[in-house]
Amino acid sequence: METVPGGRWVAEIYGCDLDVLENPRMVEAALLDAVMRLGAPKGSAQSVVYKFHPQGLSAAVVSPVAAVMIHTWPEDGASATLDLYFYREGANPEEVLRGLSRAFGAKEESAFRYWRSTEHAIRRRAFGAEEG
Repeated sequence: METVPGGRWVAEIYGCDLDVLENPRMVEAALLDAVMRLGAPKGSAQSVVYKFHPQGLSAAVVSPVAAVMIHTWPEDGASATLDLYFYREGANPEEVLRGLSRAFGAKEESAFRYWRSTEHAIRRRAFGAEEG
């Protein structure tokens, strides 16, 4: 099987700085920096941020070679979920995840790393026509 560069990392971060987690501009800036560190060409990233009221937000920054998303739960111990997608060899997603954790002031992290075209604890399954 041919190796495909890149992968997907999913993380939960806890005990974040609520002032940062609730600030759409700061969240967008952190995600943009992460996408650039994952190899996005300068000027190629686009972002969208949706601020919920009274609290929480969802945001995504995407580029041709990387994407980073966040969904926050300020009411749940100032936590958030992060999704990092990257498609370039040489990207250092561990460093990017540490940078995001620092940017949000996280005290704890739990993460799942999925490298393309490698063995995983989670297996693919096909759905047959008989399944509804």
